[in-house]
Amino acid sequence: MGKQGNAPRHRRLRYQKGDLIVKQGDYGLSIYKIVSGKVTVFRESGVMEIPLATLNSGEIIGEMAFLARGSSPRAASARALEDSELEIWHPSSLLEEYEKMPPVIKYIVNQALTRLNRTNQLVARMTAKRPRDNEKALPDKPGSADRAHYRKEVNCDCTYRPVDSSPSVRLTGWIRDISMGGIRLDVRAKNPLGVDHRIGDEFLMGIVLPNNKEINVSARIVNIKEDRTLQKRILGMEFVDFHGDSGKTLGFFLTA
Repeated sequence: MGKQGNAPRHRRLRYQKGDLIVKQGDYGLSIYKIVSGKVTVFRESGVMEIPLATLNSGEIIGEMAFLARGSSPRAASARALEDSELEIWHPSSLLEEYEKMPPVIKYIVNQALTRLNRTNQLVARMTAKRPRDNEKALPDKPGSADRAHYRKEVNCDCTYRPVDSSPSVRLTGWIRDISMGGIRLDVRAKNPLGVDHRIGDEFLMGIVLPNNKEINVSARIVNIKEDRTLQKRILGMEFVDFHGDSGKTLGFFLTA
């Protein structure tokens, strides 16, 4: 490791799956680089955890608090989704390098991060929003009475497969409404691949929204209803994880 006076320039820490890495509301300047593993970034609103992004090896956590010089608390929390190793960069050496940047570059960076922070706040507000007269809760979802999400009626196709299946497995379904918390998915009562649908089953899903933006999510079945007349199943599914920027993409769609 390099040295800056007596302070190490960076060090590495290991986190087990489920460990909290940074806490929303805390103060700190350190920046974390993911060396290996996977990390979820989320905002807390009451009892809810609102996912913002899933980060992988090579990505950074904590840049907003660093550029604010610690004057503002951390805007989000981060937790290890799997056993992970992170490199923690010492703030004093980073500040020294940052000050060497040309003013125009610093201005561009600060503007971009300001816009990102506003987007994250918007997604969090929309997710935590209580339903009004024209809003509905996810049908029969446990806890839906106090964790309701704003949702839109849609009519779009999606492809999906069980999380433990081969990527060549490809099922299709029809999404009838969507929120930051989950979807209503209509599927055929029987599919040619013989894949069953049971409460608790998780699936990887590719969804093209009506605005032609694609999101990729992991979702779990929490409710099943049979429609024998139309030979279909109506699945109430909650999102387990947003991949990449899918949480922000969905947030923008819901606010449009």
